[in-house]
Parts: sequence; structure tokens; C-alpha cells
Amino acid sequence: MKELSNLFEIELNTVNSVDFIIGFIITLLLSFTISYSYKKYALSVSNKSLTGSLFPFFSIAIFVIVITIKSSLVLSLGLVGALSIIRFRTAVKEAEQLVYFLVLTAVSISTAAEGYLFAIFLVVFVFAFSVYRKRKYVSSAITQNDQLVLRFDNLPSKTLEELVKVLVDLDCNVTIQNYNVKQDFTVVVLKISGLNLDILDRFETATKSVEHSKLIELQVINSID
Repeated sequence: MKELSNLFEIELNTVNSVDFIIGFIITLLLSFTISYSYKKYALSVSNKSLTGSLFPFFSIAIFVIVITIKSSLVLSLGLVGALSIIRFRTAVKEAEQLVYFLVLTAVSISTAAEGYLFAIFLVVFVFAFSVYRKRKYVSSAITQNDQLVLRFDNLPSKTLEELVKVLVDLDCNVTIQNYNVKQDFTVVVLKISGLNLDILDRFETATKSVEHSKLIELQVINSID
């Protein structure tokens, strides 16, 4: 009975401050690397900048949680109940996003367990594979009659015409389906075909050079064939 009582006794593992700081820094650097890889090479069509910017926070949170509970069975069990009430308000719709979050979790757990080489190897592999995958599929992925949803910071109609011309010059068939001006932002929905990921990247870059076209969010509705 005494042994059973000792099993459930909460005893936090004393973490050396130097080891904690080293693990924290490595986790942060690796998460920024994964974030860069996701933003530049992921095939996701949702807002990659917004999602990727959250990766360091996610990794550090997992790292600190694992550091805290790794020596306590009671805290581990309590964490399951606590995390069951935490969920994303906006559903993660794409499998690629789920994979990246899983990679971030694996990296954070590895660094918390002082398995730095495993974490570094995983990040190098993910980065290399992302580059290979992007180069292989970027030119072949074509949308057919999908919707391109754009959210701008107060976009004038004349500027919209310039942006549509950019897409037309990139060999896309474009039809304006909706132009909704709100108090703080403008939502534009375009029916589009002939759009691949390379063109999408070039269009997103082009919006930065067009006057009065501050792009806040970009999303393609329907899957890429």
C-alpha cells in the first residue's frame, strides 16, 4: 500500500537550468526552421503565413509541458483531462497542417527528453522532403473552377481590376463572384481555373507591388486536383 501511495506522489523532476535553457533555445530554433519550411515549401492553399507564425508558440508550449510532467504520473494523467477541453476554434482542414503539427510535437518532446540529435535529424528530413515535394508537384497541381477568396485591407475597385489583370496575365480564367466592402476590410471571391501553386505564389508576390492592395488572407476553396 505504501508503494502504491509513493507511485502517485507528485514529484517534479528537478530540471537543470542550463539544460532547460539549451532545450528551450534548440526547440525555438527548430520550430522557426519548420515554420520557414512550411511557409515557403508547403502545398497548403490556406493562409500559410498566419498558421506558420504560430509554430514557435506551439513548440515551446509542448516543450514546457513535457519538461513539467515527464516525471509525474499524476500530472501526466491530469494533463489528458486538461487538454481535452482545449481545441482549435477554426478546424484544421488540411492533412498537411496536421502533419506539421505532429512534427512540431515530436521535436518538442525530443528536445524535452534531451534527444537533440533526433529532433535535428527530423527537422532536416522534413525540410529536405518539403523542398523535393514542392519542386515535384508545383507545376502539375491545377485548380479547375475553384474559388479564390481574398481578404484585403480596404481594397478599391480599381485596384481589384489590376489584380484580376495580374491573374489573367498569368494565364488564369477569372470571374469576379463577390466584392464585399466592410468597414475595416474587403472580401473578394473569384471563380478561377488554371491556377497552380506556382502562379499562386507569383500572384501573392504581385499583390505587394500593386498600390492599395494590402493582402490579409488568401484561401482557395475546393481541393487541388
